[in-house]
Amino acid sequence: MHRAQQTVIIDVGIASVWGVVCDYERYPEFISEMRSVKVLRRTASEQEVDFGIELELLGMKKRIHYTLAMTETPHTHIRWRLVRSDTLKGDDGSWQFRSLGERRTEATYEIEVKLGPFVPGAVSKFLVEQSLPRLMSQFKRRAEAHGSSPA
Repeated sequence: MHRAQQTVIIDVGIASVWGVVCDYERYPEFISEMRSVKVLRRTASEQEVDFGIELELLGMKKRIHYTLAMTETPHTHIRWRLVRSDTLKGDDGSWQFRSLGERRTEATYEIEVKLGPFVPGAVSKFLVEQSLPRLMSQFKRRAEAHGSSPA
């Protein structure tokens, strides 16, 4: 398994950040690798969400589908665990949110991924460690644009 964690300061309030992170079906609008997202099941505190991503590694494109159970504690954290996947053997992670005032939020993303036996460890490491800074930047831009929009 490969594990990574990153924290970013986002210049909007926690409610705006929470709104962007929990709006799973809009991820394809701002996450470049995301091709599809569908909420399959929803309860008061958990959602089962199907994701489809397309990655380009070493000049080859690879589509990965996976379903996560997302457990939400509003404005505090989101935890997820892998339900099923065509490629992933493990995907556990979380978002942690901390208010730094009315217009600043600390967001920490942590992930641990395990790919199937025929996928080189270097690919898993790339997915977790190299793509995380770009992912965090995409969420930061989206939240700041969303948070500064007129109501």
